[in-house]
Amino acid sequence: MLTRLLEVLSGEMLPRPTRGRMRIHCLENVDKALQFLKEQRVHLENVGSHDIVDGNHRLTLGLIWTIILRFQIQVIKIECDDNRETRSAKDALLLWCQMKTAGYSEVHIQNFTTCWRDGLAFNALIHRHRPDLIEFHKLIRSNATYNLQQAFNIAEQNLGLTKLLDPEDVNTENPDEKSIITYVVSYYHYFSKMKALRVEGKRVGKVLDNAIEGQKMIDRYEALASELLEWIEKTIGIISNQKFANSLTGVQQQLQAFTTYCTIEKPI
Repeated sequence: MLTRLLEVLSGEMLPRPTRGRMRIHCLENVDKALQFLKEQRVHLENVGSHDIVDGNHRLTLGLIWTIILRFQIQVIKIECDDNRETRSAKDALLLWCQMKTAGYSEVHIQNFTTCWRDGLAFNALIHRHRPDLIEFHKLIRSNATYNLQQAFNIAEQNLGLTKLLDPEDVNTENPDEKSIITYVVSYYHYFSKMKALRVEGKRVGKVLDNAIEGQKMIDRYEALASELLEWIEKTIGIISNQKFANSLTGVQQQLQAFTTYCTIEKPI
């Protein structure tokens, strides 16, 4: 399970797990996961395969948080006016939330605990990117349970984001910061990917427009070339059968016809 979690979060392939349910097999598989983390320069303090296999809850939860922090939160990058400013992953995520909810007068995100209790922040993040899914103006701050349930259900059903929290996990005196950060990170990754796909779509659309315009130019060129070849063939036939007049009037008429040919009929 730990190996699979790492593969999903990191996008990397880990060594094939050893089959078997004996303790030695479990230890070997956990060792493979821990070795992978060390290769990724993830700092592990006082965590060994024996701790995980023996079910040490505190160290296991700490390891899972370290993995989430490394592969889901530390990759967050926010473009600021001051590019020289260095922000921690947590601060960068907080800034992203503040930027996306700017303009929502009832949403003031200053932390990852109490500022999320009424559910408006979750709804605002969704509404900012998908206003078709939420009627934000109808939400009431005091109806926290409804707000939270609506945001979690819409995120799961319409965005495919796993419901990691229940309303009672957030609408409490001391919400768990790490749980909220872990859930909010899924919003960040989803909407960032959506933005990237939109940009790629515009680029592809531009390429297609250029290709269509190029094809129109080719079709126009082929039509003009066909008309020109047809005119040349017809004109050669006329000139080949042309007889010169043997009178002044006839020569003048032919000269006038030649002038008309040069100035009007002949393609430029």
